[in-house]
Amino acid sequence: MAQKVVIQLVEELKDIMPIGEICRHLGVGRSSYYGWRKNADQSTQKEIRDQQIGDLCKQHKFRYGYRKIAALYP
Repeated sequence: MAQKVVIQLVEELKDIMPIGEICRHLGVGRSSYYGWRKNADQSTQKEIRDQQIGDLCKQHKFRYGYRKIAALYP
């Protein structure tokens, strides 16, 4: 299960159930959840790259295919 999904589910359910119980039902360690939540604001290299590629596509009005975008990508 994706980290962002786990964080979102725990945030929605934490008023109803204890966080440890929610994590146990999701099959995630409580310490893992807290680590993910702590680092949730930081963008990963993949997210940064995907954003840059998306910006290139928008800049060229989605006219270029993946080869041209790959050639333009720094």
